[in-house]
Amino acid sequence: MSLRQTKLPRLNAIAAFSIAAEAGSLAKAATQLALTPAAVSQQIRQLEEQLGTVLFLRTQTGVRLTEEGKAYLRYVREAFGLLQRAQQNLQPQSTRPQLTLYSLPALATKWLTPAIGAWQRQHPDCDLTLHATHARVDFSSTPADFALCFGDHHYPQLERMPLFHDEVLAVCSPSLLGESTDPADYPLIHLDWGNDGRFLPGWQEWFQMKGETAPLALKGLTFNLTSLAIDAALQGCGMLLGQRRLIQRELAEGRLVAIDEQVLPLSKPYFVVWPKRTLNKPAGREMLAWLQALAQ
Repeated sequence: MSLRQTKLPRLNAIAAFSIAAEAGSLAKAATQLALTPAAVSQQIRQLEEQLGTVLFLRTQTGVRLTEEGKAYLRYVREAFGLLQRAQQNLQPQSTRPQLTLYSLPALATKWLTPAIGAWQRQHPDCDLTLHATHARVDFSSTPADFALCFGDHHYPQLERMPLFHDEVLAVCSPSLLGESTDPADYPLIHLDWGNDGRFLPGWQEWFQMKGETAPLALKGLTFNLTSLAIDAALQGCGMLLGQRRLIQRELAEGRLVAIDEQVLPLSKPYFVVWPKRTLNKPAGREMLAWLQALAQ
């Protein structure tokens, strides 16, 4: 057996490969690893040389796994999952129930966190970890017990439950609103959700629903994070098509006001997903019931 076949690659190179595969970009992987893109690229090239195969196809927009890369990634995920479970088994086990919940950042900050105090009062003996991320959650290589996501298409093999189907309405800070309530007279705040943007109604759809012609130039600010867009609206930077569930507290407190009653639904609901093992954990079923009640 040759040295190439017996000597294992360096763990940091395998980790760089795994993160780049999930992100589809060496630059994004470099950000997560606190390295330069060149360093990540070098690690992956060394890994490819040691394995004797090409793992990625480099494109103008990022990287794409080859068939060999896809096969190797399946083994890497399984191996990291085994290592994580081994570490958990070796650590002293707490007698307190522990749950880990992954969530989209805006959903975590604007919908979930304001209610966490109620969960703590109802379940004071359960330790809860909340992890905010836009990345797809790999339940085999993370401590995640539940994930809150937009749509469920990324998790066809998992258990799932719809939470709510949100809608957007035109809102702004009272400090911005003058005599006119026509959004065309104000800066507009836009959201760029990338591939998921087609599921989120925008200002073009809003004007169309009103039977009005949208301005040729929809001036304003664009954000890729919902929470940043909401913060900008609160600061009086423009009018926002805000998701009702995520701005309900700001509306109730009068920090944002709706300019009319027109609403547009999102094209997909929010879901909670989980592996079957989660409901065997202490407080797992209680958390699922609590999320369901919170979504009502």
